Amino acid sequence: MSEPRKQSPRYRDRTVILDTVDHGEVTVPEPAWCVGHDDDLVGYLADVTHNGPTITAAAVTARYGRTQILEARTTQAPHGEIRPEPLPLLYVHLDIDATVATEDGRHLTRALRAAAARIDRALDELAHLRGERR
Repeated sequence: MSEPRKQSPRYRDRTVILDTVDHGEVTVPEPAWCVGHDDDLVGYLADVTHNGPTITAAAVTARYGRTQILEARTTQAPHGEIRPEPLPLLYVHLDIDATVATEDGRHLTRALRAAAARIDRALDELAHLRGERR
């Protein structure tokens, strides 16, 4: 079996032309918030996913150094077969597993508050993208 090949996307006004295994070359709407498909591999149309910029939050502790606790991004898979996402969603990954003393614990709580604020801002933007009122 050959190695998967990288996409060679061609961007047009609000669209992108991508190669797919099952439908050949397809033109799909490209949301303004999508960071692009230059690093994507050629796959199935159902797997085409639009992703926004990564949102992060981290804590710096004496014991663990810099620890990323949040990764989030706007995402949409409009052609999905099992669970199509006709409207954008927010992908959120929180990860913290630490044993801390008081000072490092305070660093973690500050990072968690920053993560919460960033998620709130991302949700406000998501509501706008989805045409929802808050």
